Amino acid sequence: MTSVGNIRQITRAMELIAVTRLRRAQQRVLASRPYSDKMRQVLADLVERVTLRSDEEVDEFEVQHPLLERRPVRRVAVILLTTDRGLCGALNSSTIRAALQFTFEQQNQGRTVEFIAVGRKGVQSLRRHVLPVVAEFAALGDYPNITRVTPISRVAMDAFTGRQYDDVVLVYPRFVSTLRQEPAVVPLLPIQPPETAGRHAKTATEYIYEPDPASVLAGLLPRYVEIQMYQAVLEMIASEFSARMVAMRNATDNATELVNELRLGLNKTRQATITREIIEVSAGAQAGA
Repeated sequence: MTSVGNIRQITRAMELIAVTRLRRAQQRVLASRPYSDKMRQVLADLVERVTLRSDEEVDEFEVQHPLLERRPVRRVAVILLTTDRGLCGALNSSTIRAALQFTFEQQNQGRTVEFIAVGRKGVQSLRRHVLPVVAEFAALGDYPNITRVTPISRVAMDAFTGRQYDDVVLVYPRFVSTLRQEPAVVPLLPIQPPETAGRHAKTATEYIYEPDPASVLAGLLPRYVEIQMYQAVLEMIASEFSARMVAMRNATDNATELVNELRLGLNKTRQATITREIIEVSAGAQAGA
């Protein structure tokens, strides 16, 4: 009972810590989403302007930037985002399962898959499955800024532009709500402009770009990849805190139930012992009489 009670105190403290950190993590995720959404809109408009179409307006267009280049996929890089610490329920296992399922699907198509692991839990799992890991990142912190995340996106962009990989995919836990986190498999490279503002769509606002749309696009594309990576890291951190809060709450409730069961068993044993001693005393008194 004492040991279970001590464990309950620890899980309760970890739950309270997760609650306080979750609030700030949620605010960072919600604050970054409008910026990311607006960047997608500007990117779609820029691609619309710099894309060269034929007179028949076919779907093929000339590549204006290496990050937009699409080529036959033979080698795939998977950026797997997991936590550094455990005790967060099935968050890491579900994310790793989604990455492994995607890997098996790609391997069945004859493609080579390699991993860029972010987080100690992902690194440990990939090593157990004997999967190739070309880069590892850990200890980003609970509230990282974009400069801590930029090296991850730089590794991916350099490998893609250097033709080491033909496709780069991002796998991370998407924060939906406090009680719900879903593993997401999102294409990162080559950059795919949003479909909602396609090349044939008419934008409601006309933008003037200086010095020209192609130059702005060349500067925006690397920044877009960095923002996508940073947004995924923020989603992962918020998912970690929410999953840990729920897991520690369930552990505290289970510990409370176990303490109650142990206390009930102790009371029953004590009562049985007292009853037996009374019977023995009564029997001895009657025998002496």
